[in-house]
Amino acid sequence: MTSTQNVVPSEVCDAIRAATKVALMGHVTPDADCLGVIGAMKLGLEQLGKQPVCAMPAGSVNRKLQFMVALADFTPGTAEQLAACDLAVAMDTAKEKRVNVDGKLEALPDAKVLNIDHHASNTQYGAVNWVEGTRSSSCEMVYEVLRALDVEITPAIATLLYAGIHNDTQGFSLSNTTGRSLQVGHELIEAGAAVEDTCERLNRSYNQPEFQLLKTVYANTRVSDDGRLGWSTCNHQEIHGAGCTAEDIDDQVEIVRSIEGVRVAILFSEGNPGKIRMNFRGERGLPILELAQQFGGGGHNMAAGAILDGTVADVVGKVTAAAAAYIAQKT
Repeated sequence: MTSTQNVVPSEVCDAIRAATKVALMGHVTPDADCLGVIGAMKLGLEQLGKQPVCAMPAGSVNRKLQFMVALADFTPGTAEQLAACDLAVAMDTAKEKRVNVDGKLEALPDAKVLNIDHHASNTQYGAVNWVEGTRSSSCEMVYEVLRALDVEITPAIATLLYAGIHNDTQGFSLSNTTGRSLQVGHELIEAGAAVEDTCERLNRSYNQPEFQLLKTVYANTRVSDDGRLGWSTCNHQEIHGAGCTAEDIDDQVEIVRSIEGVRVAILFSEGNPGKIRMNFRGERGLPILELAQQFGGGGHNMAAGAILDGTVADVVGKVTAAAAAYIAQKT
């Protein structure tokens, strides 16, 4: 097994050891990987006698992932608490503008920024940056950090980190699954990760509004004539009419991705009026990051996102045309 002391850059641990009050933050519309790193780091820093402050603006976390907030037992920090921090640890966040803090990093004027992330498109915006685009998840990286800091991996920490790795690898089934991620998963289970409960909450716990939204995504799914491009849409009325919000949109792109022969899957959603969010997924070895970047987006090689202003119809027309051309060029 690879030694974490050799994996984690020394400046990462040095920055944490030197800090007293530590702001912990992730990206807007946090997923399980994002919440996992915030929660696990919060619990780990408390063991070290630090004063962690979690940045999480109201309304950020969807219903399905509230169990992770409860497990980490954190209350979102106030603006005054965040401003008093001497270190800001931004995790799972590729761009400074995506940091989920009211006022962004300018709200923490005295904090040194430590950037820990597995997005290939990360802009290296920290004073200290540890970015590895080949990692399965940011939770895998934070596990290494906590072990390098001699933090005890409690069952709560293990569960939070396992949830993030499971989510980002789709149950260890995607191409970002590596021998190391499987090893970390094994070690987290040995440390007491609640695998059955976590997987049930992530994969088998839709309430009626969320299930109604799934039905809409299925009904709106379309496939190109050649079968290589698939997409679906949820406009603002459909999302809110189902009883959901923008925070409930993310993993539904897997519906489109599951169609045999699709190489590029896209979910267009209008959680907020006039703001069309796109979730891109590449399949069977076709990277998707370059396509997302055409529209100002970013993310991973095989999973990325972007947001455009406009109507659903206009954005779908523009982006699917570009996606079809992209597939023709790359295959």
